[in-house]
Amino acid sequence: MYSFDIQTGILIIDNNEFPLDEEYYDEKGVLWNPEYKDVHDLNFTVTDYPNFLYIEISSEDGFGTSLFYEIEIGHDKDGMYFDFVSRQPNKYWEGKYGLATFLVAIKEIVDDTSDINTYNIEVDNDWKELQLRFRPKKGFILDRYVKECAERINKIIEQAELILSGVIWRKEYEADENLFCTELLFPLLRKMGFIDVRFTHGVKEYGKDFTFSEMTKFGNLMHYGLQVKAGDISGKVNAPIDEIIGQLEDAFSMPYWNVSATEERYISIFIVAISGHFADNAKDKIIKKVPGYFKGCVYFLDRDKIMELIENYWK
Repeated sequence: MYSFDIQTGILIIDNNEFPLDEEYYDEKGVLWNPEYKDVHDLNFTVTDYPNFLYIEISSEDGFGTSLFYEIEIGHDKDGMYFDFVSRQPNKYWEGKYGLATFLVAIKEIVDDTSDINTYNIEVDNDWKELQLRFRPKKGFILDRYVKECAERINKIIEQAELILSGVIWRKEYEADENLFCTELLFPLLRKMGFIDVRFTHGVKEYGKDFTFSEMTKFGNLMHYGLQVKAGDISGKVNAPIDEIIGQLEDAFSMPYWNVSATEERYISIFIVAISGHFADNAKDKIIKKVPGYFKGCVYFLDRDKIMELIENYWK
């Protein structure tokens, strides 16, 4: 898949030949700086990526991120790496927040992820730099993988902007369910315009940590129940998901009371909100076990979706 002839200066990737100038290679390795348009459709394999090949690619639009204008591809002791690089002088930065502050906020979010690493950060000099390191697990077409990574990065950038605007995601939310409810979910539901928002956790809740309502366009109230779990949720046996499934039917069948109403209320929508991520087909497991008459009435909110809601409603 990869080869290089030092006599001719021909680099071969994906059966494509690329002639290189002598100044960019020697017996120790190859430094290649192709135009993105010339290589965007190349097919890269991962397991046999050579340790002699180092690639640098730049983009005027930041590969769709408007912050990371360079990509560096190489090989180290852990295998192939794929770095997005932000490297720019402070004087040209026009963002709402200081460049150093913004890059540090991004780093803190990345440090809390499992599939991206901060490889390098430099914010003390006039030139600021941050490298985000991805580790591709399987072969990929360059443009497709770049877009997937850029989408992840853009979500992280949005989260950094939210944090700097005053909405802070605390690591404690992933372990402390009560803190997650009171500091984040309760005010978020209010900011989304729901009425009669009631935090029922710790009382006779029948599967509903929150109840709330909204006025429909038909002039009647629709009622919601929301069940909260801290951390990640998997679909494995004896995982918290089994408890959620057990609570689901009670949540729909058992009424609740609100101080502003004189009648019993029944929910029409059941929401599962977690402060981590759903894994191991957890959503599919819930949906498959939901009785047919409840299908379409169960929604899921994980950390990423909650951050999107914060972006839209937390003003």
